[in-house]
Amino acid sequence: MNQLKIGIVLNYVSVAATFIIGLLYTPFLIRTLGQTDYGIYALALAIAGYLSLLDLGIGNAIVRYIAQNQAIGTKENESKLVGYFFKIFTYIGLATLVLGISIALNLQSVVSSDFSTEQIKTLQWMILILTVNFAVGFILNTFSAVLQAYEKFVFLKIANVVRVSLTPIISVFYLFYSTNLIVLTAILAIVNSAVLCVSYFYYKKSLKIKMSFERVEKNLKKEILGYSLVIFVVAIADKIYWQTDQILLGILKNPEAVAVFALAIQFVNIFMSLSIAINSVFLPRVTHIVSAENYLNNLNALFIKVSKFQTFIMGLFLSGFVIIGEIFIELWVGDSFKLTYLIVLILMSTFSLDLIQNLGLVIMQAKGKYIFRAYTLIICSILNILISIPIIKIYGSVGTAAITAIFVFIGNVFVLNIYYHKVLKLDMIDYWRKIGKLIVIITMITIVGFIIKGKFLVDDWGSLFIYIFIYSVIYCVVIFFAYLSKSEKLWIYNKMNRLKNRG
Repeated sequence: MNQLKIGIVLNYVSVAATFIIGLLYTPFLIRTLGQTDYGIYALALAIAGYLSLLDLGIGNAIVRYIAQNQAIGTKENESKLVGYFFKIFTYIGLATLVLGISIALNLQSVVSSDFSTEQIKTLQWMILILTVNFAVGFILNTFSAVLQAYEKFVFLKIANVVRVSLTPIISVFYLFYSTNLIVLTAILAIVNSAVLCVSYFYYKKSLKIKMSFERVEKNLKKEILGYSLVIFVVAIADKIYWQTDQILLGILKNPEAVAVFALAIQFVNIFMSLSIAINSVFLPRVTHIVSAENYLNNLNALFIKVSKFQTFIMGLFLSGFVIIGEIFIELWVGDSFKLTYLIVLILMSTFSLDLIQNLGLVIMQAKGKYIFRAYTLIICSILNILISIPIIKIYGSVGTAAITAIFVFIGNVFVLNIYYHKVLKLDMIDYWRKIGKLIVIITMITIVGFIIKGKFLVDDWGSLFIYIFIYSVIYCVVIFFAYLSKSEKLWIYNKMNRLKNRG
């Protein structure tokens, strides 16, 4: 199994680890810290999280341009690029320190008067620790991005699984002895920095790239900065898109409405991570493909192949949520969050169509056409805000979810599919002919599963997990016999035979 395939598998392991940890660690953290301290902890992470925008899209640019250089460049030019990106990230790291320290020092004039002096001081120290973490992280991220460009996915994904798992494990042990928020934040920062340091040493050992600080060509600099700016704008628009509704609900409604919508967004983020898990490893591969002549046939085949797999995975989780999501939410967080189920269904009804096509965004990045995505996302996010304000006053959380879903379909699905077909010259008619058939089959499985669920009593965790297992098996069997081609079935049979022979 090559680096790409193992990277995809390990990405899903990371998603599973994140989900399981969220399921178990979050309730434990709330009970141990108490609602007030947990709120301070979450606020510190949220405030510091905005510092991640200072990446400015440079991390993505490293992957693209180092991968591109492998296809058409020289080792000398590669050394210059690594040195150039390292300098940029060093400046970003210094800017992060200045901005983070400024935020921490001026925090008292920003937070609510309900915060005590001691709580504000704790929050300031937490933000300072996270600021240093981000500053160091930006500088070391240069080498992680180069590893990604070289498709060193096995190491990178194992490192991510370790990072995701190690922080809560150490934190749980610490929380049995103390609930000091500053130390808890330090654990998070130390684990993150340690993993990045290990990545740096792996980079030095495996790639042996000499870093050069000689001048990079002026035109290439402009191209890199232009590309990075587009990624940066999309990152800002994305934050506006998925966080503004919560802010508007906080202004126009009440904390309860915000909490319900925030939980729905957590589920949306899980679905999003399922899609990103496979796409995050494809930028180097797609960059190599589009750098060759007569690449369209290969690109169309890859787009359909990846989208098929994503539709299969997304369909399993989303159809499962349609069937048992309401029961799951009730068992996990209680009756007061029942509306979360409906909000997730509304949002995912259109967003799932966008997520299965995420490789299209990678293709846009590889071809330097991502600016169009930035334009559509910004326009739709602004219109979403303007229309959501009066809708929230009347229909609340459900209303704003519906408006968001509509603009996701318009901007992320309808407009982008026209762009893929007309500008990128991808065969979207053949694409939807093949993907559409799979969506119809998944819809039929979901309807049957929903009807069957009504015949059984599913009211506790035991019966819920049994139903999930049975449904998952039936889902996979039906897709195998009703959708897969002979060659795809043969490929699976061969893989199974190899596993048997190894055993």
